[in-house]
Amino acid sequence: MHNDDNIQTNEKWQEIKAQRVRVKLTDGQIFRGKINLNSEAVPADRMSDFFLKGVSPFVILFDVTAQGRNSLFIVNKSHILWITPDD
Repeated sequence: MHNDDNIQTNEKWQEIKAQRVRVKLTDGQIFRGKINLNSEAVPADRMSDFFLKGVSPFVILFDVTAQGRNSLFIVNKSHILWITPDD
């Protein structure tokens, strides 16, 4: 589909299903933020499904507080030692 500016758009937007998490990376850094469980082609109901069934090698971590500001990180899943819900 094209809009008035001749830019192709995707009409298959999914609702964001944010899950607050704590993540430890292989270099020892620990972050708190959110992941969108609906960011894969097939939405996930659980965080474990997101990581086990997801096809993207990356995860987007958003609303991360780092160095006194909100940040967004794109992390390679192979660099994650553990991830846990942070409710």
